[in-house]
Amino acid sequence: MVYTDLHYFGCLTYYQVFAKHEQLVFDSITAFSKMSFKNRMVIATAQGPLHLTIPIVGGRDQKTPMNEIRIAYDSPWRSQHFKAISINYKRAPFFEYYVDSLEQLYSIEHVYLNDFLLATQNWTKVHLKAKWFIEIANEHTSIQQALKWVDPMKPNNFETSNDAFQYQQVFNNTTGFIQNACILDALFAMGGKQVLSMIS
Repeated sequence: MVYTDLHYFGCLTYYQVFAKHEQLVFDSITAFSKMSFKNRMVIATAQGPLHLTIPIVGGRDQKTPMNEIRIAYDSPWRSQHFKAISINYKRAPFFEYYVDSLEQLYSIEHVYLNDFLLATQNWTKVHLKAKWFIEIANEHTSIQQALKWVDPMKPNNFETSNDAFQYQQVFNNTTGFIQNACILDALFAMGGKQVLSMIS
């Protein structure tokens, strides 16, 4: 079992940890922390890494428990994020296999950040064809002898990981390999079966 935080389509190294476990337990009550992947992911573009951030009600400078964080909809972030993903990955070999279900994922207006993050994790599990079991921990959950794993990768250091493997990215020829981008990057490049094999 791994006990950790929910991320917005986490980095490749985040999923490498998951592949070593049969059960994922996500913390739903720890306070929101800025400069984390709880509401941000990194995609590869022709200009280099692009950070996509989900806006939250009250801004990022707050210590509200994660299960109380609401998504802000005063800007069309869902369509912006989906458009950015589509534009930058439309030439990726496996993008066409995932685009329809991904668009459906972004069509749902979740009130709470945790609910959307959980939806992204379930979507990823399905398309990786992973066997791990996903559970959400709350104040009533008893997690015995479980130390919380905190991903050392942050939006300002995600490329420093030495653990992520390399593969052919869409913009390799212009940007070079962008290390440890979000799981979507690898999924669109290689397909779920191959990604799961590489991270396991």
